[in-house]
Amino acid sequence: MLEDYIRAFIMLFVTLDAIGNVPIFHSLTFEFPPKQRRDVITKSICFASIILIIFAFLGEIIFNYFGITLSDFKIAGGIILFLVAIENILGIEVTKIRKEGDLVLVPLATPLLAGPAAISTVMYSFRVYGVFATLLSILFNAIVAWLILIESDLLVRRLGENGVNMLSKITSFILAGIAISMIRSGIQSIMSNAKQLPH
Repeated sequence: MLEDYIRAFIMLFVTLDAIGNVPIFHSLTFEFPPKQRRDVITKSICFASIILIIFAFLGEIIFNYFGITLSDFKIAGGIILFLVAIENILGIEVTKIRKEGDLVLVPLATPLLAGPAAISTVMYSFRVYGVFATLLSILFNAIVAWLILIESDLLVRRLGENGVNMLSKITSFILAGIAISMIRSGIQSIMSNAKQLPH
C-alpha cells in the first residue's frame, strides 16, 4: 500500500515538473512585485490541483463526451505556450495574457503545471492506485511545487534585473521549444492512431 502512494507521488512529481517550470514562471511574472508573484504562484498551484482532481475522477467521461484525446490537449496546449513564448521573445502583444488573473489559469496552472502529461498521470494513477493514493499525490505535489516556486525568488535576487531579463529571453526560447514538442507529439500520436485504424 505504501509503495502505491510513493509511486503515485513520484509519477506526478516528474510530470508536474515544478523544478523545470521555475525559470518559466519567473519569465512570465518577474515584472510583478514579490507579494503579487507569490499570490500568482499560490493561485496557479491551487487551480492546477483542482484541474488534476477533476480529470482524475472525470477525465475519461470528459474526453468521451467531447470526443477529444490527450493528443488534442497536447496540440492545444502547445499552441498556447508558443504564443506566450513569442510574446516574451519579441515583446509584442499577441494573447493579452499579462494580467495576474489571466496568467494564473492560462498558461501557469494549465498547460505548464496541469498539462497533458500530468493529466494522463492522475487518470492512470486513479485507475491503478485508487482514489486516496491519487488525491494524496496531488496534495503533496502541490505543497512541494509551491515550496519550490516560492523559494525560487532567491534566484531572482541573486541574478539582478539584467540577469532576470536575460533569463526571461532564454527561457522563452525553451518554452517555444517545449510548445513545438507538444504539438509534434500530439500530431504524431494522432497519425499513429490513424494508421492503426482498419481501412
